[in-house]
Amino acid sequence: MACTCADDIDVKLAERNTRLERAIMFGPHPSTGPHLMLRTEQIEKGRGKPKAAAMFINFCPFCGVKYATD
Repeated sequence: MACTCADDIDVKLAERNTRLERAIMFGPHPSTGPHLMLRTEQIEKGRGKPKAAAMFINFCPFCGVKYATD
């Protein structure tokens, strides 16, 4: 990662027994490597409803710095 924002936020969230979720992406995508994963919450539950998705972000949501792609 190009910044330390996620680590800094984790320190603050630790007071509330919480941390950011991180994932490593594998595959042909050019931005493979450690990224933050934004999880979403499913609004309507039940049979036939689309499942909640997760998003892998390319820029730090806290400072805007682009994550390294190499």
